[in-house]
Amino acid sequence: MPIPVGNTKNDFAALQAKLDADAAEIEKWWSDSRWSKTKRNYSARDIAVRRGTFPPIEYPSSVMARKLFKVLEKHHNEGTVSKTFGALDPVQISQMAKYLDTIYISGWQCSSTASTSNEPGPDLADYPMDTVPNKVEHLFKAQLFHDRKQLEARSKAKSQEELDEMGAPIDYLTPIVADADAGHGGLTAVFKLTKMFIERGAAGIHMEDQTSTNKKCGHMAGRCVIPVQEHVNRLVTIRMCADIMHSDLIVVARTDSEAATLISSTIDTRDHYFIVGATNPNIEPFAEVLNDAIMSGASGQELADIEQKWCRDAGLKLFHEAVIDEIERSALSNKQELIKKFTSKVGPLTETSHREAKKLAKEILGHEIFFDWELPRVREGLYRYRGGTQCSVMRARAFAPYADLVWMESNYPDFQQAKEFAEGVKEKFPDQWLAYNLSPSFNWPKAMSVDEQHTFIQRLGDLGYIWQFITLAGLHTNALAVHNFSRDFAKDGMKAYAQNVQQREMDDGVDVLKHQKWSGAEYIDGLLKLAQGGVSATAAMGTGVTEDQFKENGVKK
Repeated sequence: MPIPVGNTKNDFAALQAKLDADAAEIEKWWSDSRWSKTKRNYSARDIAVRRGTFPPIEYPSSVMARKLFKVLEKHHNEGTVSKTFGALDPVQISQMAKYLDTIYISGWQCSSTASTSNEPGPDLADYPMDTVPNKVEHLFKAQLFHDRKQLEARSKAKSQEELDEMGAPIDYLTPIVADADAGHGGLTAVFKLTKMFIERGAAGIHMEDQTSTNKKCGHMAGRCVIPVQEHVNRLVTIRMCADIMHSDLIVVARTDSEAATLISSTIDTRDHYFIVGATNPNIEPFAEVLNDAIMSGASGQELADIEQKWCRDAGLKLFHEAVIDEIERSALSNKQELIKKFTSKVGPLTETSHREAKKLAKEILGHEIFFDWELPRVREGLYRYRGGTQCSVMRARAFAPYADLVWMESNYPDFQQAKEFAEGVKEKFPDQWLAYNLSPSFNWPKAMSVDEQHTFIQRLGDLGYIWQFITLAGLHTNALAVHNFSRDFAKDGMKAYAQNVQQREMDDGVDVLKHQKWSGAEYIDGLLKLAQGGVSATAAMGTGVTEDQFKENGVKK
């Protein structure tokens, strides 16, 4: 019988029965061990009523998501690491597939090389929101093509011996994890962005807790995070969208709070410990002081000097620092005991509200102390913030139930810091999977010795960082290769290409050497012959194709 599509029957009982049945199927799906650590703030029926009447689609990206989950699960169980880097184009992913089990697509690289606005720029997530999904589609289609091409080529083997001569097949269907930045807007934008990623082939996406309007590269200054719950809402929206689309999408929650200096709101009590306030009651609001200076014609350097002086005069501190300082200045006899009493209840992981902290401080000191986080607000209306590793731990713990992996963006490849973060997260979530950015923004030779570089990934792996990636390696390796070849070509002519490129391709067995075959000319010829009864006078790879020249070099592939 044909599958019914749509529903025009006005029958209440039938409608309820269908929704109940759909919800039961969703609950069965969610009962799989894949979802054992996943928290959902909605029911299966909530999802069922939002799917429409069209039968659930098996998106290719969902198949790849299940594959990615198995890859990461295997690394977790075996104590190994999935390592990868940001890919730029189909050439790179076809070569990566020989050695790596995941592919990363970087928003930074897309911003600089693939924006759908055709205007390159820095990593500020100001490119159109379909930019990274489009790159995912570009590379995923290339993966599917190379997979089809390979199978057709291997089907021509007439024996096991011939198949053995071809070598082991390459798994071109390497799961893609893509950069969703900060969602490119509110929750409706997050929903639409997630939908695009699923439709275009992403097995996983990551999203960070920066503001979408002020998003910066994780290694730039001026980073502003959003309240904890606001990012939780983003993560819930991602999973909700994936559930509606019946997708097993892998979700990576990133926090940029380690080096954040601003926060958009004080609404979430979990953030209160890290918000900076003024302790000088006689200071004017910073934004007003700066605005007055601007109106009077102050220059950029003068404004910077004004801010520096204002911050010094304001006595900027975190509230617990202000309390400790006040205890130290007091005439109280048991100062260390009182400090311990306060900090045991007001700490980076206690999630104590500012109201509760003020109450405790007054109880200990006998009076209130002046502390105002409104006065230091910057002209953009943002609050001053002091993140750090423990701040990242707090946020990662809040995000963990809604994500498959958590990631702390850091400013330096500090193993001890990575250890502190991992231990802090795993104290509450022992089996939590972690991700790590092996950023090319770090000066690696300066950061550690060659021997330490060699072991760094596995040492992180031992801490639970099962997915590690060099975000911009595609960009940098591309730049280095083209820089060197351009220089040598200008100097040595064809010798530079023949010896430094083509001969090395031959020596290393790089399949792009025979670029016509790599690009699928033989596969397309086969399609043409199939359509024309087995013969085509216009076959691209017929007599006279120049790639036959390489047979003289013993190049088979």
